[in-house]
Amino acid sequence: MISEIIKIVTTTQENTMSKKYEYKYKLFAKIHQLQKRLYRTACNPGHSEDKEWFREMRIKKLHNRIKER
Repeated sequence: MISEIIKIVTTTQENTMSKKYEYKYKLFAKIHQLQKRLYRTACNPGHSEDKEWFREMRIKKLHNRIKER
């Protein structure tokens, strides 16, 4: 009986994060990845400078998507 209770408790705690926050976490991870790439571009002149504007716009769009929810 105790082992059954432990199984129930452990299986319900696996998905503690709601779908909304799980989605936001993924967006924040994408933003962080883009920020790291922008930092590398700033540190290494000439390294994918043409993509800098695109990455900044993508970060703004992701921020707006987070604010919507």
